[in-house]
Amino acid sequence: MIISHYEAEQLLEAKKKGLKSTDISLDLNLSRASVKIENDFFIFPDNQKLDEAQLKKIIKNDTSCFLIKDNSILKIQLFSEQTNKFYKLVPTKNAPTIEISGIRMHVTKEMTPMEDTKKKIGSIMPIKGVVLDTCMGLGYTAILASKYADFVFTCERDENVLEIAQLNPWSRELFNSKKISVLKAGIFNEIKIFKNNMFDAVIHDPPRLSLATELYSLDFYKQIFRALKKNSNIYHYTGSPGSKNRKINLAKNVAERLKTAGFKGIKRAHYGLTARK
Repeated sequence: MIISHYEAEQLLEAKKKGLKSTDISLDLNLSRASVKIENDFFIFPDNQKLDEAQLKKIIKNDTSCFLIKDNSILKIQLFSEQTNKFYKLVPTKNAPTIEISGIRMHVTKEMTPMEDTKKKIGSIMPIKGVVLDTCMGLGYTAILASKYADFVFTCERDENVLEIAQLNPWSRELFNSKKISVLKAGIFNEIKIFKNNMFDAVIHDPPRLSLATELYSLDFYKQIFRALKKNSNIYHYTGSPGSKNRKINLAKNVAERLKTAGFKGIKRAHYGLTARK
């Protein structure tokens, strides 16, 4: 069971109103369950108990999701000495996002993570056949693409991201679907293994440039071009890092490299670009 400040606030409000029970989500907005309120305790479906102080702690930490275990609350977060990065599952009004060293992996200021994902997928619809999702993250892209495609390959090299995804209820389908293959590898090397003309679409949503420069390189784009079928599309997230302060136009630079790699019909799309082989 996982809750955030949204659910904690609902529970405290129900207690304030004198209610004996209330329905909240225990899987970050996927479903609802009844929680009993007895004296100063909140009793969950498996008879675990939390008190008001614990709920107030959750509310205070409003950018964290909490796992309920052994009548205690545990933040879904970790620090990796290997990568020197801090990973955290961050709640929103529907699906959570993952934050890596303070950088959120979805657009969340103007929309929810799922709305962000739908816009990325929508930019290269219709999707069919075999799809490559280059950078898995929480897997929302792969899951949504699998609703239209025959099969989806998705890559994730960071074991810490995989660990967070396995705890996230919204990522469950990643590991259960027969239409999704999770490859525990970096796409920069994995792309070289895929056959020529293998994919009907590619969704490339890489970490920011400073964290993965190789995923913005001409050599990498050439490999994607090789693995993509003729007349098939790629969506490439770029964002706009550095554009205000350093006059860097990442999207323009990426477009030039995509063109050099052989892509055509390059257009602006949702926080990125689309192109066709």
